[in-house]
Amino acid sequence: MILFSTLLLTSLLAPLPQQDAVILQPDAIVAADGSLQEGMSVVVKEGRIVEVAAEPTTAGTTVRLSGVLAPGMIDAFSGHGADRLLTEQSLKTTPDLRAVDGLQLSSPIWESLMARGVTAVHITPDATNVVAGWGALVSTAGKERVIEAKTRMIGSLVQSAINDDRVGPSSLAGAVEILEATFANAAAKEYRNNMWFFVESAESARAMENLTSDLKDSNNHAILMGEVGSFGGAFAGQLVGLPTMSYGALARRAATWELMHKAGVRFAFGTRAGNREWDSLRTSAMALSRFTGSATAAWASVTSNPAEMLGMESEVGSLKVGARADLVLWTGHPLDSTATVTAVFMDGTTAYRATSEEN
Repeated sequence: MILFSTLLLTSLLAPLPQQDAVILQPDAIVAADGSLQEGMSVVVKEGRIVEVAAEPTTAGTTVRLSGVLAPGMIDAFSGHGADRLLTEQSLKTTPDLRAVDGLQLSSPIWESLMARGVTAVHITPDATNVVAGWGALVSTAGKERVIEAKTRMIGSLVQSAINDDRVGPSSLAGAVEILEATFANAAAKEYRNNMWFFVESAESARAMENLTSDLKDSNNHAILMGEVGSFGGAFAGQLVGLPTMSYGALARRAATWELMHKAGVRFAFGTRAGNREWDSLRTSAMALSRFTGSATAAWASVTSNPAEMLGMESEVGSLKVGARADLVLWTGHPLDSTATVTAVFMDGTTAYRATSEEN
């Protein structure tokens, strides 16, 4: 492994000429269903995937890799990398707040995330305002760090977060009233169909449903902040955000995850209000795989599902033609607890490489 990994790193430490393609030939790739596929090549040109095939037709520089090549993981909702609290607590609604304005791109946090296989982070405002502001999708490395400056408007129906005696509201009903008044404003059309709601109970889930029941073809999604068992069957067949889990919470939530999975619920893990340890995305996905028996659902929860929630499935989260070549080389399958990151490849160069001690 060290020999082949060194070949990748030494040949790609500097960007290749723009007209050249790089044909990466790992031992295996992680397919969209979470399975390993051997004998596949991933062809990269100008920072994009141009071909995924056993026998690519694109001409270019061939680089043999020892290990498993996978798309980078995505943190679906996070506060990582912000240089301050992403909130304005003197107002009930702050639709003009942008998480991207609070980023600290020079923070060492980004390399720590890369070392765990995370290549994109969706930064969201704190859920302390009924309308909290715009999220931003950020790359953990590369030339153009901000992938999307305005992703989804964040709304909060988490009573414990929005209950502020200075500006209110003091109840869930008050929050609903504020949202109804906000949605009546013509300017809200920009984000009403693309809002993510932080909810904490079946009651707040019903409030979200009532607020959006008249919308057609909306991209609204819920982030389940409360005890997942308290939502019942409210989100059957839907794609929802779920905070990463700590080890202490896993045992009591295993049965709930299994039931939700059987009901067709799909998960996208995020670290805001969850376990913010550097490896928590992967460990949560591994736990989901164990409890549901589905590697497909588990791998999607940290790759394609967050991308789908953001409406950016053609850009990130999978090894598909046209997507950003945000690639991670592992020593084994990413959901294998013994696997570690060898290198991260972004923007036509090696953005991260593990030390020999880490390997």
